[in-house]
Amino acid sequence: MECMNVQLSPNNARLTCYLQDKSKAMPNTDVRPAALIFPGGGYQYCSDREAEPVALAYMAEGFNAFVLRYTTGMDCPLDKSLQDAQAALAYLRQNAADLRIDPHKIAAIGFSAGGHLAAALGTQSESKPDAMVLGYAVTLGATWAPMGRPDEPDLGSLVSDSTPPAFIFATQGDSLVPVKNSLVFADALADHDIPFCLHVFQTGEHGLSLARPCTSNGDQTKVNAEVAHWLPMSIQFLQDIWGALDVVLPRPELRAQMGGGKAGLDVPFKRLLKNPGACEVLQRRLPEVMGILQQNPLLKGASLRQLAGFMPEAYPEELIRSIDEELSNI
Repeated sequence: MECMNVQLSPNNARLTCYLQDKSKAMPNTDVRPAALIFPGGGYQYCSDREAEPVALAYMAEGFNAFVLRYTTGMDCPLDKSLQDAQAALAYLRQNAADLRIDPHKIAAIGFSAGGHLAAALGTQSESKPDAMVLGYAVTLGATWAPMGRPDEPDLGSLVSDSTPPAFIFATQGDSLVPVKNSLVFADALADHDIPFCLHVFQTGEHGLSLARPCTSNGDQTKVNAEVAHWLPMSIQFLQDIWGALDVVLPRPELRAQMGGGKAGLDVPFKRLLKNPGACEVLQRRLPEVMGILQQNPLLKGASLRQLAGFMPEAYPEELIRSIDEELSNI
């Protein structure tokens, strides 16, 4: 394994790179996905407990890992930390060949304040990661008020169609960063049809990291066997959207949700309506359906095939088949 440190402009943030060696026995790992890790610490420091141990855990699952020690301090504007995150992401993409990573498979992984930074990178930055893993992340602006930062925005309000997929985990028992931070952000992703997984564990204090003894700092409350499942769950989520090292394929339904695949009868209306060509077909062939969708936005999650199944007399098979043919040719 190769380990090196890189200083990033403009704030001299430190990026520690953990690169696995190439192996003739494992040629499918010559190019790996990347885990870009932002430790927590309330923007006052970067927690060691959420840094190298997390990097090594993702490396064991086939990633090359990168830990960013971003700018922190009570008087540090959060914009500086975001500059560091943007610089780290740019460095990974610009040097992907040397780092032996796929520049289109970079997951921003953050905890608490680091989760806020990862979510900010996925919402506020023009250049975004390809996925996010958000652990007990701060996303509500009001959460920062007691720390003297009353003007931070709700990141959920900044979610857009270009926000990357997200794996989110939190605990119902977190008294420092209430679980509502995760719930509201997940709801915003749902509104924009962004693929996500949300896992809320019943118990567990804030700052669990891997929730294992190795990251507990000797504190038994930082060990939780149930919460420790977040790591393999997050790996599965990333493999579902990306596939894995040429031997696991991405899930077709998630690929379609992310904009891949053709338009057709099984694609929900809310995704068809984002496609100008599909929208034109629906407006021309099924104007009454467009009116229904305007009056009842919740129905946009259904597909044309589902609608026709509920109302076969209104939408005969021949009509549906001809519309499907038009959609598939877009």
